[in-house]
Amino acid sequence: MSNFIFNNPHPKGKLVKDCVKRALTIATGKDYMEIQRELNRLKKVTGCQIFNERGNFKYYIEKVLKCTKLSFPAEKGKERMNGYQFTLEYPKGTYILRMAGHLTCCKDGVINDTWDCSNKCVYNAWEVK
Repeated sequence: MSNFIFNNPHPKGKLVKDCVKRALTIATGKDYMEIQRELNRLKKVTGCQIFNERGNFKYYIEKVLKCTKLSFPAEKGKERMNGYQFTLEYPKGTYILRMAGHLTCCKDGVINDTWDCSNKCVYNAWEVK
């Protein structure tokens, strides 16, 4: 069971490995190409080599968008929260989720992405205001 809806903001409708741009576009409502330009410009500030490097997108989310970070650290003897559990615990609001090898957007308890990643572990989330 999942709380998922297909959402692909790529301007040409392509299904590509663009989870960082896709999640940020969905979460902010900004234009996909503008997100791409902003992330590429930010590399000069962060010193990152590629736009989707963790340090680059994290800086964008925390310093540019000024989102509030939520952490979900591993606890001995307990399973990590996955995307589906996140949708149940945070049914209201817009969040960017950092999952195992992936970034996605959760809006009002529904994961918006090009594939159902709700079974992946959630490491951090940022609330978008």
